[in-house]
Amino acid sequence: MVEEIIKKIGNFVSNILLGETKETIIRTDEGVKRIDKDVGEIKIDCRKIWEKISKQGEDITGLKVHTAYGVLGSPIVPGEKGKEILEKSGFNNVYPTLKEDIFGLMNSWNLRTLYDYEKGAEKALHELKNNPLMDKLKEYVVNNPDESLEVIFKVASWVIRDDYDKHKREL
Repeated sequence: MVEEIIKKIGNFVSNILLGETKETIIRTDEGVKRIDKDVGEIKIDCRKIWEKISKQGEDITGLKVHTAYGVLGSPIVPGEKGKEILEKSGFNNVYPTLKEDIFGLMNSWNLRTLYDYEKGAEKALHELKNNPLMDKLKEYVVNNPDESLEVIFKVASWVIRDDYDKHKREL
């Protein structure tokens, strides 16, 4: 009861002191709350759009690598340009030394299919990119800005996939 009286007195005093300004403040507050809700919904929509754009970008990059560096077949293997980038980047020189580490990582992931082997090979290369043996590949990429480490890893994953498949069959 006392709270209600205090509240009525507070409203009366605020009406006297603020007048129409109080109503403007209340309407502004309600408007800000609606805008805040709308902005939250826009953020969610933007995230969804960004995810779709990112996925499409990955698909386009993958398609470019396949068509520029690979020979279509089932599965895709490096074409002339793909073989050339593996040689010039120095991958062919470091692969024999890194092969055991790459296969070790791939074994730990219990991969089952050629698709898994290819994706696992890329993942293993990314995990090993700070290995000093990878420095030559990084230097190549810096000196050849049209090429990227991702492209080299993608093309290399085709070679590793097939080697790993042979390795698994021999076990």
